[in-house]
Amino acid sequence: MYANEHGTVEIVNYLNKNNYLSPKGYRKTGLVQDENKTNYNWNEVTLCNMLKNEVYIGNTIQNKKIVVSYKVKKIRTVEKENQIRVNNTHEPIIDKDIFEKVNSILEKRGTNTKLKYDYLLRGLLYCYHCKRKLQIVLKKNSKRNSTSHPYITCSDSKSRGCYPLNINYEKFEKHILYIVKKICKIYADKKVFYSVYEKYQNKTLDKEKGFKKKMEQLNKAISEINNDLDKMYMDKLKGILLEEDYIRYSQKFVLERTNLLKQREELEQKLTQTKEKISIKNKKKEEKQLDELIENFLKLGQIDKMYLYRLINKIEIDKNKNVYIYFNFSKLNSINENLDEFIKIEELLNQKNSKTG
Repeated sequence: MYANEHGTVEIVNYLNKNNYLSPKGYRKTGLVQDENKTNYNWNEVTLCNMLKNEVYIGNTIQNKKIVVSYKVKKIRTVEKENQIRVNNTHEPIIDKDIFEKVNSILEKRGTNTKLKYDYLLRGLLYCYHCKRKLQIVLKKNSKRNSTSHPYITCSDSKSRGCYPLNINYEKFEKHILYIVKKICKIYADKKVFYSVYEKYQNKTLDKEKGFKKKMEQLNKAISEINNDLDKMYMDKLKGILLEEDYIRYSQKFVLERTNLLKQREELEQKLTQTKEKISIKNKKKEEKQLDELIENFLKLGQIDKMYLYRLINKIEIDKNKNVYIYFNFSKLNSINENLDEFIKIEELLNQKNSKTG
């Protein structure tokens, strides 16, 4: 039900209306349904915990909570990375693909499903500047008896020193879906995709080489400054260099070194991002997963929120209403970054095919 866009409130009401016992009620009575039940109702917390519980896909998670002190019996939840996970310990009762789809929705939209309107892009929209989630609110224009329309806004932007935003959601959604479909169609057409993608990969490799060369130069410059500071300090100790001259020169060198270290840190981030783009190229499993996802996505008559959340990581909007789409797959990001070039190649290939035909 959740995978088919039924909210947690709706599911809880359905379970209670049809007299299904909650897990607590099942443990107490051993019954699944009880027409005479007056207790053991479902609630959203129980339901959301079940939606995230890996036991239903055959995994066992241990060390989820620890006792902080035996004296006060205080319990603390252990971070996910420190929990003990053992896969395939028993027969699953939920399909893993459905489980992953549901949890991708939970991550993006959170567990608050009490909204009257659950928009397709809800949970994906972020402010480019403050990195907070954007809100979709209903607004009316100045005309009397006018219909309300949803608008994208950055709430409390003024108090947080951010920029105000007011974008018609319906028009924005149509534009985003057009772009996403276009990118997916380009990826599905391997002839068009690989004609540009190899060039993109080569550019990425060239960038990596350039970053590494620049990194060597920065490391060399930082090392020379450290050597100069050491020599100056020895000269000061020997009385060759006066105290005030040592302070003056050393401050100049330290400032220069600070700027170089900052440049190196920025360069390290760029280098890491570039390496990630290259390494993903060799992930066959991810490629197969993406192929299946795109194929199913393009077959849909109506856009499915689950597929959209699996394709897109987030969408950022800046103060000038420029839009930045970040996909969960590097190959889709490469098309997005070079979309104009891909479209030109697509048009050229279509022209050749029509002439041949």
